Amino acid sequence: MNIITKAWQRYCNWLDEMGLTPENKRCCVPLDERAQKALRAEQNIGTTKEGKK
Repeated sequence: MNIITKAWQRYCNWLDEMGLTPENKRCCVPLDERAQKALRAEQNIGTTKEGKK
């Protein structure tokens, strides 16, 4: 079990070094077209709200 824990920790450290943190939507699976559109819409809403302040 210790081997799995060490391997997982190394993997998590590698992801952090690559900048793939939970705050940056850490995921290595490509988004399908529907998910990409939703993400763009979410980002546009955030940009619009910031611009109105």
